[in-house]
Amino acid sequence: MKIIFYLLLTIFILPCNAQKAVIGKYHRPMPYPQSNLISGFEWTSKPYRYPGTGSDMHWWTWGIDDAIYVLDDDGKNFDGPINYAHVLKVTGTPPNHSVKTITDFSEIPFRKMMPADQMLSRYVDGIIAVDSAIYVSIYDYDWNLKQTLPYFDSIRPRQEVYDAYLGVKDSAMLKSMWFAGSYSKNYGIAGIIKSTDFGKTWTNVPIATTPKFLGNKFAGLTFVNFDKGYTNVPAPLYPYVYAMSNDGSWETGDNVYMARVHKDSIIHRESWQFLTALNNNVPQWSKFEDKSISIFKDPGHVGHPTISYNKVLKRYILGMYSDVVPHTENADKKTWGEWDKESEMQLYESEYPWGPWKIFYNEKPWGGTKHTCYLPQIPNKWWSADGLSGTIMFAGDYVGKNFEYYGLMTQGFKLTLKK
Repeated sequence: MKIIFYLLLTIFILPCNAQKAVIGKYHRPMPYPQSNLISGFEWTSKPYRYPGTGSDMHWWTWGIDDAIYVLDDDGKNFDGPINYAHVLKVTGTPPNHSVKTITDFSEIPFRKMMPADQMLSRYVDGIIAVDSAIYVSIYDYDWNLKQTLPYFDSIRPRQEVYDAYLGVKDSAMLKSMWFAGSYSKNYGIAGIIKSTDFGKTWTNVPIATTPKFLGNKFAGLTFVNFDKGYTNVPAPLYPYVYAMSNDGSWETGDNVYMARVHKDSIIHRESWQFLTALNNNVPQWSKFEDKSISIFKDPGHVGHPTISYNKVLKRYILGMYSDVVPHTENADKKTWGEWDKESEMQLYESEYPWGPWKIFYNEKPWGGTKHTCYLPQIPNKWWSADGLSGTIMFAGDYVGKNFEYYGLMTQGFKLTLKK
């Protein structure tokens, strides 16, 4: 996905129920109406990169010990090794926070444990703490594209190491690999691992023969967190854990889908249920993953979704980002060259984790002309007591530019409510 760009850095230093779209206010038509609760969003601090961090994505959960545990992909942090998976522990609240590494997963060779008959790029994504346990999903990007299939025998062994591109001399093969890495098509969730010692060691690791846990609609899995250790869950949702994902590719899918599982059965695939209908906004759940319906739709502009719960406002805040230029499998050279150059972010709110959604903020280009930002995350712990301010965590600059934002970034904000 982003590996080659990080290496350059190291070298050179609702189904969409008939809701009225917003047209004219933003740089493009938005698929959902304006919020009637939140009238304003304003940054209150400059972007800040925590010194020594150099990985990205930053999925989070609120541990029972009151720390925020952050799950990262690519890169390295502090004096640790370069890898495609990391867990960081954040204590305190920005700007008065501290960060340290819990694990770089060096002892688990995830990429040597993939199916031999598939070309995949393995990473980590969603994380959730339930009681004293922490769960992490292992996800795969799909490299079985028309561009790469002719090189299967050469590419497949390379995917077992961190730098699959190193030493490739065939320019056509290298180009196909670059395309597959840039596109990062969703394949699925390989499995969910579990830690009972706050991230130091892990069990239930998927191996090459482990059946795929979830399909491509749920590859970008993220969990809906509440208070520390999954406490103070709204009564109608308990005792389930809720998860969501986009389809398509990591930065530019079309839809978001939702699933749930009992909090004591997260690692058991047969216990998962999928949102397959909304009747008067009451969700219907099914065992059939392929029957899942979209709870959010914005074709070409749905990156991996993130969600935060503001318990004061009693609102779910959906963080959405994408590249301005959507990624497509049949993109020509010119269009491909425009990917990753500029991103956009939208923030939506809803009374329910499945919508309906209303937009209250849009930023394009996100990060301005000098930076490309992605994956906005708002840890629940970082909301103020009145629910009107907080801190967004994000990453950026994995391509070109100056890599200044490639690390654990935070930035404060405040909300204004409609009178």
